[in-house]
Amino acid sequence: MRPRAQPGPAMLFAGDAGDVAAIRSRLAECPANATGIVFVEVYNAMQIVHLEAPTGIAVHWVFRQGRQRAVVSRGEALVTAVDAWLDEWMRPEGGEEIVIWLGARGSSVVNTFSQALERELAAIR
Repeated sequence: MRPRAQPGPAMLFAGDAGDVAAIRSRLAECPANATGIVFVEVYNAMQIVHLEAPTGIAVHWVFRQGRQRAVVSRGEALVTAVDAWLDEWMRPEGGEEIVIWLGARGSSVVNTFSQALERELAAIR
């Protein structure tokens, strides 16, 4: 029986279409056994590009324009996705350490969320 591979670091990368190059670079630096998720907020499906990621990291495209809803503000769909993922995988107990990188800094919604997240993480350390 082969020994189980040690789990790698957990990653959360989130940004918008303008951050694709930075996200691609971060993914290229991840160890092969890394786990986690990438969220990229785009206006619609026409902005999707291929992102190569380790097997344990899922890439999700979050759309500002939806079929059944109006276009949401920049960063709103991204913050909703990231916050929901953190609620499921990191909060409230904490636990494993997660490497977090947030882009989309042109969005006041993301900047406000990022500041609140930094305060929250500082309080649980």
